[in-house]
Amino acid sequence: MIKNIIVAAPLKKKLKEKKGFSKQIREKFYWCVDMLLKNENYPSLRNKRIEGTQNYWEFSVTMNYRCVYRKERDTIYLLEVGKHEDIF
Repeated sequence: MIKNIIVAAPLKKKLKEKKGFSKQIREKFYWCVDMLLKNENYPSLRNKRIEGTQNYWEFSVTMNYRCVYRKERDTIYLLEVGKHEDIF
């Protein structure tokens, strides 16, 4: 069960900037993080471990946007949000 969320400084800055993401993407991102806290297996998140890694995971914000995070015990570290082709 996830108890703590830490947002990496560069991502935090990106989320605050108006030119970083559209309002719709930001709102959907926050909804997804809330859902991740409530139920990691919520179907629309498509939450999965990144192949070839141990602690790195991804979930879908939209069909085009993903969030990459690191999971350690009951804490997740949100690292990046972006289009699939830009972060993989």
